[in-house]
Amino acid sequence: MLINKLACTTTPDARILSADVVWEDRDFPAQEITFEIDNPVDEPPEPGAEGHLLPAGDGPCPDAFLAACFPLAALHRETRVRIEGRACPMLVEGLRTAFAWWSSWGGMSAKPPDIETVVSGRRAAANGPRHAVALVSGGVDSLHLLMRNRQLYHPDDPAYIRDAIFIHGFDIGKRARDPENERYRSALRCLEPVAAEIGVRMLPCRTNLRHLPSKSGFWANRHSGAALASVGHAAILGAGFLFIGGTYHVATPVPVGSHPAVDGLLSSQRVTVIHDGSRFSRLQKVRDLAGWPTALAVLRVCPGSPDGKANCGRCEKCLHTRLELLAAGVDETPSLGPSLTPIELWEEAVPFPINHRALRYDDLLPPLRARGFDALCRVLEGKIDAYRKDADSNRGGWAGN
Repeated sequence: MLINKLACTTTPDARILSADVVWEDRDFPAQEITFEIDNPVDEPPEPGAEGHLLPAGDGPCPDAFLAACFPLAALHRETRVRIEGRACPMLVEGLRTAFAWWSSWGGMSAKPPDIETVVSGRRAAANGPRHAVALVSGGVDSLHLLMRNRQLYHPDDPAYIRDAIFIHGFDIGKRARDPENERYRSALRCLEPVAAEIGVRMLPCRTNLRHLPSKSGFWANRHSGAALASVGHAAILGAGFLFIGGTYHVATPVPVGSHPAVDGLLSSQRVTVIHDGSRFSRLQKVRDLAGWPTALAVLRVCPGSPDGKANCGRCEKCLHTRLELLAAGVDETPSLGPSLTPIELWEEAVPFPINHRALRYDDLLPPLRARGFDALCRVLEGKIDAYRKDADSNRGGWAGN
């Protein structure tokens, strides 16, 4: 894989980083990959200004494109990844170690692609004070991340989050044929009350990274963490912390794309990637959010595209979140409606064994039984048992998601 023609263009409203991706060992067409980050101020800030998010240096950041594309080069067994510019050696070594984790989980080749950097230009220095940025989707993990950040840090602390990146092109607009622009704008508007309440700036970012060739399940189970990190490398000026909301509790580690053992490896000497919140179970997070009405009102967990709604309320992720709210003592929310889920919906939405998300149901059984929902608990136990039997027979690889 060749990553070349790196460029950076500034418009009055945004800064656009681009690069051409050319495959060497696979018959895939060359594609231009872009990161477009909205500029939240009228005039470009001085380099190193605290709290402003723009790519470091005078041009594009090679680290962003290397983090974004290396997993796909590994998936398709490219011999090498050759990138223009001075990629950070910390990130290069981190990607090699990340690959070792992916390979140990199964479904990958034994040897990673060689990483070659073309030494041209200067390496951007980490100027100015370090500042904190969060990747926010509107889901449980990212909202809990913001809540905990405000509880832990003082406004004068470097880790106090002042900017939140909302990405177009990952879960919303991931397909070239359907950009879902209105859905993205609507989801961004929904987050405005949370941003205003805690004092963060929402920073839209658009990328077409997911238009590169992949395989079913690879995004969720291997690629997503590196892709999230790539956005941070593209967007942060100077030295910064990039907070990514963790998904699974450390007691139930699941080999997925964003993982506590891997995300930190995607750091550079300029951008420190932090996988945050993995000491909390999903139910603990929902219980914490139950005390934040603004967050419950904007919660977005649905992977689909419901007509004019943040959540469909009927898919597995919606049903599961509704049950988590019920277990946490929240009977209804503006974002998902009644928390109690009719049993028949489960057979309609989840007719076959669900994947590793079944592990999250174990925590729900005791509080739901305590509230008298025994029939519902029996249905959930069936889903959990089916998952475990399926997992036992499919060890050693990554399944579609």
